[in-house]
Amino acid sequence: MAQFDVYPNPLEELRDIQPYVLQIQSDFVRSAEARITIPLARIQADVPPMSRLNPELSIGGQSLMLDTLHIVSFEPSDLRHPVANLQSQAQVIWDALEYALHGY
Repeated sequence: MAQFDVYPNPLEELRDIQPYVLQIQSDFVRSAEARITIPLARIQADVPPMSRLNPELSIGGQSLMLDTLHIVSFEPSDLRHPVANLQSQAQVIWDALEYALHGY
């Protein structure tokens, strides 16, 4: 498990709207209890996302938005088989978290 790994959403009932979760927890915090994640949601054409709070990210050619305000933790055993890693988009992810937590 690495920071910015993307996993299928462990909550099957949410996969239609939030197919993946992004692990944001530091690689230095290796808790056996939980991993902090942010859902990656499908972009709704009729509700454009706030670009700074909900940036658009690409997973396997699919455009999704970082659903920043829906941070959730999962047990490590719930997060299996990463499908991607978004380390290359780390700054955009940190900017969204900064905006959510500090407003700038």
